[in-house]
Amino acid sequence: MIENEFEERMSTELERLVDHEDASPMVKARIERGLGRRRMPRSMIVWGSLAAAAAVLVALVVISSDHGTKQQRVASSGNTPTTESGNVAPLGTVAPIDTTPTTAPVHAHTPTTRSTPPTTARRPTTTTAPAPKGPHITMFTLPDPTSYPGDIAAGADGNLWFAEYFNGKVGRITASGTVTEFPQQAPANSCCNGMAAGPDGNVWFFTFDNASNGKVARMTPSGAVSEFSVPTPTPALQHITRGPDGNMWFTEGSGKIARITPTGGITEYVVPNAAQPAFLTAGPDGNIWFTETEGAKIDRITPSGTLLAPITVPGSVPFGITTGPDGNVWFADGGNGGKVGRITPSGTVTEFPAGGGVPSTITTGPDGNLWFTDANKNSIGRMTPAGQVTEIPVPTDQGQPQGITAGHDGNVWFTEGSGHIGRVDLH
Repeated sequence: MIENEFEERMSTELERLVDHEDASPMVKARIERGLGRRRMPRSMIVWGSLAAAAAVLVALVVISSDHGTKQQRVASSGNTPTTESGNVAPLGTVAPIDTTPTTAPVHAHTPTTRSTPPTTARRPTTTTAPAPKGPHITMFTLPDPTSYPGDIAAGADGNLWFAEYFNGKVGRITASGTVTEFPQQAPANSCCNGMAAGPDGNVWFFTFDNASNGKVARMTPSGAVSEFSVPTPTPALQHITRGPDGNMWFTEGSGKIARITPTGGITEYVVPNAAQPAFLTAGPDGNIWFTETEGAKIDRITPSGTLLAPITVPGSVPFGITTGPDGNVWFADGGNGGKVGRITPSGTVTEFPAGGGVPSTITTGPDGNLWFTDANKNSIGRMTPAGQVTEIPVPTDQGQPQGITAGHDGNVWFTEGSGHIGRVDLH
């Protein structure tokens, strides 16, 4: 009920923005297309709604003011981090919560092979700020500007793979910028989200139709697809990651976290208190860590299915989560004024200001820093393990950066809701 009320409120606000006389055609088209979908993952609703609202407001300001030169902004590490060890539940094993599988494993459908000729990206545009000596951004345009790419992952083949939410396709981009799109992965009016590289050399993602019937899908580098039905009806599939046990783990907005084997066997575990599990990562302790966007908590589950004591972060709205280069777990906090949090394996939480924006997704970069997206400020942020922040403006107007990952080429890659793939060149 809470989720339905949330979606209704967001739809009303988006419709109001569409009706505004000064809203740009691109923003109107994107919002109108989104309103026609059902059961968008809640994390994407939050990003898209906030980013779309911010985009319209930015468009109104731009009408009456000149564009300034975008420059790199560095926030001093003098911002005092806040440590919240007193509010953290102690690390340790507690009694299992519903560790019995809710259903028998569901096995693979017969894979179907789909392929399309590569679509060569338009000539990329490179930012002039920051200076070429530092990290700078190169953008690649997708064939459909309203495809709304979301999660992105580095595949075993050395390419980057991403899900196109609004047109139900999976995309692949090489390190040099050549884009290949595979045909729609589900029936008409279907959607596609989530993306992670598996231990089997394939990529894993989600498909669901307009009735929100979700499936977990697996695609080989050549485009062969297998789909696996999820036991829970309309599960509101969120995000997926590779676990430390050789399986894939994913979250459901219906309040569950699930494990799927390489052959398609699915086991679901209930997260208590009607939580909204969202992003997840394999932690340094061999467990799976995941965020609760509405519970202000970071949860952990063992590979065998035992839920451990949650870690509470008061006032937080945790989104993306990743294991950092320092052996700690880092997460993006959309609450508390916009911060990036660090959690030690023993459960001590320290939060650092994220430059005044709203960080959403986060990854560990090849350079040993943490990189995160900020759709509200239309920028990519870099944070050192010590908490110093550097922001790099995205060169496209109203870009809405979404997913982010480290590429095998030594750079950081991200998706844009405006129909682009971005590369942060670190060399």
